[in-house]
Amino acid sequence: MSDLPLRRVTHYGTVHFGEIGCEAVVLNDGTRGFVQRQFAQLLGYRQKTPGRQWSNFLAHFAPNALAANENSLVRKVQMPNGPHAGFISADVVMEMVDGVIDAALAGNLHSKQKRALAACRRIQKAMAKVGLNALIDEATGYQYHRAPDALQALFSKLLRQQAAAWERRFHPNFYRAIYRLFGWTYRGHEQNPPSIVGQITYDWVYAPVMPIAMIDELRSRKALSDKHHQWLNADGLRLLENQISAVTAIACCSRDYKDFRNRCSAAFGGALQLDWLDALEAA
Repeated sequence: MSDLPLRRVTHYGTVHFGEIGCEAVVLNDGTRGFVQRQFAQLLGYRQKTPGRQWSNFLAHFAPNALAANENSLVRKVQMPNGPHAGFISADVVMEMVDGVIDAALAGNLHSKQKRALAACRRIQKAMAKVGLNALIDEATGYQYHRAPDALQALFSKLLRQQAAAWERRFHPNFYRAIYRLFGWTYRGHEQNPPSIVGQITYDWVYAPVMPIAMIDELRSRKALSDKHHQWLNADGLRLLENQISAVTAIACCSRDYKDFRNRCSAAFGGALQLDWLDALEAA
């Protein structure tokens, strides 16, 4: 592998498998994959640099993908901020996930291998919805590099040419429901909400229904006095308001913030619910 040219990362972002995030990358030749160290940690390998155990794990569960990618699989890549990083291709990941779950169902997972099962289940659910390449493309913004007109088409469909006058979109019931999760009392819009409320708004209102590129565009357009929603047209506002209603309903029936976060994660792409595998994980 040492004679392979060093490939560059051109697009990167975080793919979320339930509550777990992993940095995804696209290389300058269009190859998709993950930063190897983070992905190894996702599967329970805590070493700073994955070693022989990790290599043996991949070779055991993804032999065909590794063989097929022998001439193109890049071990090291150049990250945008300068340093090199290990890389694992999406093809290897997909075969490895299938291999781990098949072995679990057959009762052939060794005790140290079982630590990877929960993560593989989450990945499998995400792949079943849209495909792993699509997840990476959305997280990194690469789908708009592949189809330059798609981004402008999306903006035309959901955004206004100029910011509208401010109208209340996040009603008091939303804030009351969120504040209750922390045992706080909401006293109206005159108070500045804690920063975690803004993070919740991003994580569970905007992020589940708008791609990262759209949110970045909203950030770049808005003036200091604007709110994101002032740039949304009727279709965009309908999307936003439906999501606000869904998040408010979840907050109202959640016991606390942790319960709320778990419910949102499950509702908007969260942890895989396969009860018939729970016993395998616990064994």
